[in-house]
Amino acid sequence: MNPGRNRMQNKNSRQKNGPKESMEVCCRVRPVPSQNTELCLKVEPPSTVILAPPPSYINLRNAPTKEMHYTFKKVFQEQISQKEVFESVALPLIENLLNAKNSLLFTYGVTGSGKTHTMIGSGKDGGIMPRCIDTIFNSIGMYKTNKYVFKPDKLNGFDIQSESEAIIEMQQEIICQTPAKIKNPKLERNNSDQDLFKRIPTETKITNIDIDNAYAVFVTFVEIYNNSVYDLLEECPDDGFRQRGPQVKIIREDADHNMFVHGVNEVEVSSADEAFEAFYKGQKRRRIAHTTLNAESSRAHTIFTIRVVQAPVDQQGQSIVQDKKYLQIGQLSLVDLAGSERTNRTKNTGQRLREAGNINNSLMTLRNCLELLRENQKGANKMIPYRDSRLTHLFKTYFEGEGQVCMIVCVNPQGDDYDENLQVMKFAEISQEVQIAFPPTTPRVNHGFTPGRRRANNALKKFEIEYDKENQEIPPSGNGLHKKPVEIFADIPSLRYVSMDDDLSVKKAKEFLENQLQLYNSVTGNIRERYHDFREMILKTERTAFTASQEIESIKSLYEREKERNSDLESRVKNSDSQMCSLKRKIDEYELNVKRLKRELSEKDMHIHKTKINTEKVKEQYNSKIAQTQEKLKTEIERRLRSQKSAMEFEARSRDRKLREAKRVLSDEALRSIPSTPSAAMERSKYTVSTPSVRPPSPNFRSTGRKLVNARRARRSRSLETWLEHRPPAPLPLATILQPVLTKRKSVSKLTDAKDMVSGGVDKYCLVTQGQDSDGDLEARIYKGDVLPTTGGGVQVKFSDVEILKQKSPSSSPTRRNHNLANNAQNGCSVAIEGHGFRR
Repeated sequence: MNPGRNRMQNKNSRQKNGPKESMEVCCRVRPVPSQNTELCLKVEPPSTVILAPPPSYINLRNAPTKEMHYTFKKVFQEQISQKEVFESVALPLIENLLNAKNSLLFTYGVTGSGKTHTMIGSGKDGGIMPRCIDTIFNSIGMYKTNKYVFKPDKLNGFDIQSESEAIIEMQQEIICQTPAKIKNPKLERNNSDQDLFKRIPTETKITNIDIDNAYAVFVTFVEIYNNSVYDLLEECPDDGFRQRGPQVKIIREDADHNMFVHGVNEVEVSSADEAFEAFYKGQKRRRIAHTTLNAESSRAHTIFTIRVVQAPVDQQGQSIVQDKKYLQIGQLSLVDLAGSERTNRTKNTGQRLREAGNINNSLMTLRNCLELLRENQKGANKMIPYRDSRLTHLFKTYFEGEGQVCMIVCVNPQGDDYDENLQVMKFAEISQEVQIAFPPTTPRVNHGFTPGRRRANNALKKFEIEYDKENQEIPPSGNGLHKKPVEIFADIPSLRYVSMDDDLSVKKAKEFLENQLQLYNSVTGNIRERYHDFREMILKTERTAFTASQEIESIKSLYEREKERNSDLESRVKNSDSQMCSLKRKIDEYELNVKRLKRELSEKDMHIHKTKINTEKVKEQYNSKIAQTQEKLKTEIERRLRSQKSAMEFEARSRDRKLREAKRVLSDEALRSIPSTPSAAMERSKYTVSTPSVRPPSPNFRSTGRKLVNARRARRSRSLETWLEHRPPAPLPLATILQPVLTKRKSVSKLTDAKDMVSGGVDKYCLVTQGQDSDGDLEARIYKGDVLPTTGGGVQVKFSDVEILKQKSPSSSPTRRNHNLANNAQNGCSVAIEGHGFRR
C-alpha cells in the first residue's frame, strides 16, 4: 500500500492537530580566496553567524553599523569537508527515502556563494548528490529487482509487471536501440563527463531497511528556466532539417494531491554509474552563462529527483507480490537554486537581464510563501500564492506537510556581498520560524508473510549448493549411502528368463532386494534425520530472527520516539536560542530607546522650565501693560464723555434756540399771509398740482422752489392734527421704552399719489425706516414733518424732527454703548424736543 495515500487522507487534520517541526536550516560559509580579503561575516561556534558591515560600509553615510547575530541548526565553516556536510544533512533524508518517505533539500544563496559546489562537488570530492546515489545503491545492493518490473504509469505512480513481461520489454528496448549502441555499449559512456571516471565512490550505507522488499531506483532531471519547466533527459526529436528544442512541461496534481511534472522522462537505473550517466547527460544541457560575478553562473533552478520504489516478495522469498496496494514509494528532491543577482553588480543586459529578473521573481515568491505560512501559523488565514512561480507550485506538497524540508544557506564572507548576505540571512531567519507538519511514521505493511523469508530462501539455496558440493566430493562406497533414494533400486537384476525351479536366482534376488531395502531405509532415515535437523535449524533461525525483528522493532520505535523527542528538544532549544537572540536585540534596542527618551525628556523638561519662566515674565509684563492701558482708557473715556456731554448740551440748546426762532418766523409769515376776504381765499384754494413734492428724509431738510400759501389756515390745533404714517410693509415691533404718540393717523406702506395727502386732510407726515446699525442692533428712525400747501394747489413736506429708537443687546458692554452715544452726538442726531412726539 502506498503510504502517501494514507498520509494524504489525514492531511488536513494533521496540519491542525498533528505534531510540527521547524524547517531545518543550515549555513555553509565559502572559503575566502586570500587572507587580505575584507570580510563581513564570522562564525561563532557551534551554530551562530555574526554579520557585520565591513569598514568600507561604515564610512558611508546612513550605512548600518550594528552587528547582527543569526542562529542556525548547524553552521559549516570554511574548512569543513563535503563528507561531513553530507552525513550531517543528507544522510537522514536517505534513510527517510529508503523507508518510503519524502524529503526536499535545496541550497539557497547569492550567485557565487558555493551552492552548486555543495550540491554536486567535483569528481574526487563529490557533493551531496553523488554521495546520495552511492549510499542508496550501497544500501539496497543485493535487494535490487530486475529492470522493468516496476514501470511508471505517467501519472506519478507505478505498475508492477511479472518477470516474463519485464524480459519481453527489455528485449523490445534492445531491438529498438541503434546499431552503434548494440555494437559498442560503452559508446554513450565514453562521451560522458570525465568526472565520472575520476570520482571516488563513498562507502556509506544504511542498514535499517526491510530486506524482504525488492527495490528499484528511478531518476528525473528538470530545470525551471524563465518560469518554464524543461526536461533535461528528454531526447529532442530530429525532423530531418533541424533539431527541435526541448518542450515545455506542465505541473499537475496526482490522485493523492501530490504535485509532479507531467510527461517527464523517469529513467530506471540499476547502478550508481547509470545514475551518473543520466545526471551528466542532463548536466550538459543546463543553461549556464558567464557573468561578472561567476564564470559559470546557473541561469535556471535545477531539480534532480530520486524515487525508490519497493514491494514485498512472496512467501518463498523469490518473486515480487503483484498487488499494487503493497507498493511503497519514497522521493528525494535535490534542488540547486539559481543565485539572486543585483543588476548594478552584474551589469547584465538583454537575455541575461531577463533571466536574472525571472530568477529574482521566483525567489521572491518562495520568500512570500514562507512568510505567509508563518503568518498563518500565528492565526492568520491568508492564501499562499504557490502558483505565482513554477518553483513553489512544484514543491507545494512539501510545504503542506508531506515530507521533511531542509535548506542549506550558502554565504560568501567577502565584504562586497554584505547587502546580499543581509537579505539571505533575513530569509533564513524567516524560514526557521516556519512550522511544517511532521510526517507520521509509516507502519510496516501487514501482508501476513513470514519475516526473514528472503534470508531463509538464500540460506536454503546456499545449503543446496554446499550439499551438492559435498556429495560430489564424497567417493563411492559399498554401502551406497552416497546415492539418492531413487537410484538405490536402479541395479535390480533381471528375473525375466529365470525358470520356476531356479531357487538360487530367486534367493539371490530376494537377498539383493532385502539388502537394497535395508540400504533404502538407512538412506531415507539419514535424509529424514537431516531434514528434521535442517527444519529445526530453520525454525530456530526463524524464531531467533522473529525475536530479533521484534526487538529491533521495539528498539526502533523507542529510537524513533527518542529521536522525535530529541528533535523536539533541538527545535525548542533552537527556538529558545533564536528567541533569546531576538529578545537580546530587542533589549538592546529598548535600552538605546530608553536612553534616547530620557535624554529627550530632560531636554524637554529644561525647555518647559525655560518656557514657564518666560511665560511668567511675559504674563507679568502683559498684566502691567493691561493695568496701565485700562487706567488710560478709563481716563480717556471719562474725558470724552464729559466733552461729548457738554457738546450735546450745547447743541441741544442751539437747536432749541433755532427751533424757537423758526416757529416765531413761521407764525409771523402765516399771520401776514391770511387773506382779507373769504372770496379771495376761496379763489386761491382752487389751484392744485398733480405730483406730490416729498423730499428725502434729512434733519437739515429745507424747502426750495415753492411758496407756502395759507400757512395760518393750514396750522391747526395739535389735538386735531391728522398724521400720515408711511411705514415698511412688514415692520418689526418696537420694544423700546419711549414710543411715538400719533393721536390721529393714517397708515400707508406705499406712497405713489399726492391725493393721499391733499384729499385726506393730512397735517403731519411721518416716515418710518428700520435697519441695523454698525453694532448689529435693531434701529428704527422716525422722520416727522409738516404737510404744507403750495401755491400750485399741491402739498409739500417740511421735515422738522427725527427720532431714533434702538433695541440694545443685553451683552453689549457699557463702554461700547457710551461710545455709540458719543458717535451719535457727534453725527448731529438728537431726539425730538416737541412734547407731542414722545410718551413715557
